[in-house]
Amino acid sequence: MAKSTSLLEKAYMVDATVELPLAGGTVTGPSVGAGTMVIAAGIELIDAVGSADYDVAVSAGALTFMATTAVDSDTAGTFVAGTQTPGVIAAADTIDVVATAGVSASADITARVFAIVVNVGDASRTAEEVDRDQLA
Repeated sequence: MAKSTSLLEKAYMVDATVELPLAGGTVTGPSVGAGTMVIAAGIELIDAVGSADYDVAVSAGALTFMATTAVDSDTAGTFVAGTQTPGVIAAADTIDVVATAGVSASADITARVFAIVVNVGDASRTAEEVDRDQLA
């Protein structure tokens, strides 16, 4: 009988420090492999956001994991998670921050994009684990 492994035993975090664009756009975040499920994603502001109209989302291609969320005039150290939508990344990709700014930010904004992920691909177990579990 195959051994059951809980989601918490396989979940891990990926992150990357990025410079958010001053007037909107996309910046590349951490890389993830094919067959990776993103359970939750967000950003931590390293610098304060001085703009009164600055929004961010976290996505990979057509998948949006954190919906567009306001970071208007937030202070350094603020965590932003917004509305979450889990999804599976089919091919290796990056988890990116998409910034939409109604008013340009007045200074560079450093942030850390993070995601809680789990490998749900077919090849997530080694041959030794499969053999061991079938013999048990």
